[in-house]
Amino acid sequence: MIEIREAALQDIPAMRQVAISSYADTFAASNSKENMEAFFEEAYNLEKLEEELREQNSRLLLALEGDAQVGFLRLRESGEVVNLLGQNTIELQRLYVLTSVQGKSVGRLLMETAIAYARQKKYEWIWLGVWEKNIRAQRFYENWGFKKFSEHTFWMGDDPQIDWLLKKKL
Repeated sequence: MIEIREAALQDIPAMRQVAISSYADTFAASNSKENMEAFFEEAYNLEKLEEELREQNSRLLLALEGDAQVGFLRLRESGEVVNLLGQNTIELQRLYVLTSVQGKSVGRLLMETAIAYARQKKYEWIWLGVWEKNIRAQRFYENWGFKKFSEHTFWMGDDPQIDWLLKKKL
């Protein structure tokens, strides 16, 4: 049985491991080891993750199977797409699920939770970025009603990559 709950400060080290494991399983074959390590150090260092937990107008939720963290999501307000979608948006910045539990509805439960939260808070749009080469994730989001509306550059270490920006009207 999968449980979804708010993250707490003591959850950050285990969450970091989920992030690194999930990200490496998905992207290591397409990126250099050096760029992956640089990204992990920048995006997933403990101090940064603690700051993100405390960030105003953001939400960090864990997926647990028993006592083990198996996934998480992060929602946040971001001004990045104001010129495209207006002020009333929330970004689904991260939705990660360990490879070992994919197929157990963890991603579905996290997405349901994200959308329910966004609707409860009366956001007009929920949006996200997904790598143009991550076809599996694109299909997942498409099944939830997300549509491409723009692109931006995502830096993987020193490698500029293209993320598709996807939106869903709430």
